[in-house]
Amino acid sequence: MLKGADLVLEPGVRAFLGGRNGAGKTTLLRICAGLVEPHGGEVTLRGLHPVRDREAYQRLLGYLPAGNGGLYARLTVRQNLEFWASLAFLRGAARTAAVDKALAGFELADMEGSRVDRISMGQRQRVRLAMTLLHEPEVVLLDEPHTSLDDEALALLRAALDTHREKGGSALWCAPASSQADIAADVAFTVDDGTVHRA
Repeated sequence: MLKGADLVLEPGVRAFLGGRNGAGKTTLLRICAGLVEPHGGEVTLRGLHPVRDREAYQRLLGYLPAGNGGLYARLTVRQNLEFWASLAFLRGAARTAAVDKALAGFELADMEGSRVDRISMGQRQRVRLAMTLLHEPEVVLLDEPHTSLDDEALALLRAALDTHREKGGSALWCAPASSQADIAADVAFTVDDGTVHRA
């Protein structure tokens, strides 16, 4: 259980959140994503509340949950991205352009017609990352984004986050402490016994 977590993410800052299994990293990200309502305190993004202002809040946020969730196995890579783009309120030419850009950014164009259940775990993770970033959110929350990625895919993720930061975007991701070096962070935090500490 989190206790008095206090964390401010400034524009353009990339922050790493470490800690042992069960320390509360995923819970904190889920609270920030508006999926779990805290018993006390408040989360805001540009003054928006994740529940009261859900639609506007979600437009500004990209969230990658841990695991393999968010994908429809029987849909193709492109169909998954197009569906996600529609949930991000992208329409018409803007949706097509965003999907094409996401496919190119994570080198998925050669498999866009492949069903998700017929590609590798690493390729699925690249699709999930592309989905998270395709609507160019101001803030991205990534729960163990390095999972199943090889060195080439990690390089694509770093490049995507570099572009995101150049546009003023902020990122917060969590992973075991040993994975911190996978992505360069401006600041690091740890969760210990439910409390967030500056590392």
